[in-house]
Amino acid sequence: METTGIKIEHNANGIPIFAHIDLKKYGADLKDFFASRGVSVEKSPYDPEFVAKIKRSEQQIKNGEYKEIKTEDLWK
Repeated sequence: METTGIKIEHNANGIPIFAHIDLKKYGADLKDFFASRGVSVEKSPYDPEFVAKIKRSEQQIKNGEYKEIKTEDLWK
């Protein structure tokens, strides 16, 4: 049976060594477990919409749609 959001990684001998868990999906369920081990899972302080806008702009620059302006070039 496969559960979405959880992936078990095995070593060369087939022994499970890591679990990759989607914290967006299962983070609340694991909060007590992490806290008992001194691990805090903090949310990003950045607005997700603002981050998405920056990433779109970076992609547009890579695609040649816009020219990147470097601040050090403004006052030469």
